[in-house]
Amino acid sequence: MFMPTGEQQAVIKWNGSKLVVNAFAGTGKTSTLVNYALANPDVSMLYLAFNRAVREEAERKFPFNVECKTSHQLAWSTEGRHYRNRLVNQLRITDIARALNTRHWSFTQRVQSTLNRFLSSSDSEIKLFHCPDQEVIQGVDPIRVIQGVNYIWNLMKDMGHSFPITHDTYLKLYQLSEPDLSRHYQTILFDEAQDANPVTHAIVFNQKTNVILVGDRHQQIYRFRGADNALDAPQLSEAERLWLTHSFRFGPHVAEIANALLALDGETYQVIGLGGGG
Repeated sequence: MFMPTGEQQAVIKWNGSKLVVNAFAGTGKTSTLVNYALANPDVSMLYLAFNRAVREEAERKFPFNVECKTSHQLAWSTEGRHYRNRLVNQLRITDIARALNTRHWSFTQRVQSTLNRFLSSSDSEIKLFHCPDQEVIQGVDPIRVIQGVNYIWNLMKDMGHSFPITHDTYLKLYQLSEPDLSRHYQTILFDEAQDANPVTHAIVFNQKTNVILVGDRHQQIYRFRGADNALDAPQLSEAERLWLTHSFRFGPHVAEIANALLALDGETYQVIGLGGGG
């Protein structure tokens, strides 16, 4: 039987428009969200999962008033399905080189990296700052890189073209279409928000629904893929903030060590170990 802590109870009873829940490891964030949903059975909710494995686990736990989806699932029905015959997991550098009719590999590599940065961003246009190197290196002019990226991007958007697209392409197109999720949901539960990329942030922050973001900035592990901690986004400057600090994963001794490490990272809150094993 779920016996909530005072901190968990504060989340479950919350009633507002935007809430950020900073949750340390093992503090029962998923159980807290499940019980929030149970406490509000008349509210239609979207649980936005980081990946399919998380979504499948969530589907087994959440009540019927919650739909569990990944961001790519959201984008598939309106955008992705139109490109299913062109879909690849990763765009090859040879695809780009062939489309640009070039054998300049340094140029092509920068086109590819700039395109990937744009696709994971919240931006509506490809700009010079998307280029990793904004100066001429190995004879590659960043202005020419941006021109190449725009050419490839136009091929990808063209439904009549055969140029391959990635999953991140149709997610980007979905974000740019400015979808209105309030037609289907009243509240969005945005889990692992510290590891989502800006394109997903933009989808969530552009909604008229209530939003609860949950995550732990100390567990951000996908920055190399363009992830950006949504918990500290400027759009949430006026959001209410609550904490889950009581961990059931370890005891006081491990918590003491964890707090010493957290303090080195500038953390002012402390985790409280309620579990066994030290």
